Amino acid sequence: MKHLRWIGLVAIVVLAAVLWRACSAEGNDEGATGYVLSEAELAELQPGDIILRRGHGLVSDLISSVLSEEYDVSHCGIVAEHDSALWVIHSVSSSVSEADGMQSHRLQSFVGQSKPGSVIVTRLRTAADRSLIAVRAKELLRRKVAFDHDFDLEDTTRIYCSELVWRIIRDDYGIDVFDAPAAGDKAGRYRFMRLLDTARFEVILNHQKH
Repeated sequence: MKHLRWIGLVAIVVLAAVLWRACSAEGNDEGATGYVLSEAELAELQPGDIILRRGHGLVSDLISSVLSEEYDVSHCGIVAEHDSALWVIHSVSSSVSEADGMQSHRLQSFVGQSKPGSVIVTRLRTAADRSLIAVRAKELLRRKVAFDHDFDLEDTTRIYCSELVWRIIRDDYGIDVFDAPAAGDKAGRYRFMRLLDTARFEVILNHQKH
């Protein structure tokens, strides 16, 4: 009996490790798909927009399965401009990247690492200057803030992908997009769909809506 309990404990630990790796590794899922945004779509984007995507492979499958949301999303970042080109600033784990935490990739490269037809772009509804979201993201990028492997919103020294968006909007605009979840929804404060709440965000592009 002790032997069986030990096997069960090992199985639980292994499963937890797999899920942790899935959540922390998603930011830079392996393999480009050739998926890009059109010139017309790129013209619609602004610094400070939020870009969400579904990666491909086992990592993204696990995240999608765990969250089970309306739209199939597993990672997000912030659109910024540098040298007249659009980039995405996001937080990625060192388990799949040379750097740990805050980093930037050209927007089309970020899209190319996505499952075709999965990109969604939203924009905060506010009278304030939304480009400040990108400015704050650049500051965190310069500080090389590490990835938050504990997914702890109370830890201000490290940050994970959706926490990046949540923290900037809460601190600079006074809006808590991860506010009280529905009763019984334990994952509510971590759901990507909070970034598609049309009461707070305008949907600029949605390749998943047909």
